Amino acid sequence: MKIHDFPGFPNPARIRIALAEKGLTDKVEFIHVDVPAGEHQKEEFRRKNPSAAVPVLELEDGTMISECTAITEYIDNLNGAPTLTGSTPKQRAVTAMMQRRAEADLLDAVAAYFHHATPGLGPDIE
Repeated sequence: MKIHDFPGFPNPARIRIALAEKGLTDKVEFIHVDVPAGEHQKEEFRRKNPSAAVPVLELEDGTMISECTAITEYIDNLNGAPTLTGSTPKQRAVTAMMQRRAEADLLDAVAAYFHHATPGLGPDIE
């Protein structure tokens, strides 16, 4: 497996935490995507993720999985014993609910600011 990411960004950090919690960090090759330089906007990266966002999980068969929730779910179920996303329908539903609340109420606002305030990410601000 490969993770295309930029260390220090919040969404890639979520995936690194999930990998560490599952003891899988050593099974992943991390591919540095130079986001401030605009590497995520290049055609080569957009073939991996048309949204041009990190992280992206690249599987051995060439499948690309983006979005933290999907990547975390995949990682959590690799060994057949989910511990991060819940093992019962109720646990999975509560986990998904809390994750969505955190994204909608906090992370979306932070990401919007970060996107526009960081050179190379958003449109140039005069």
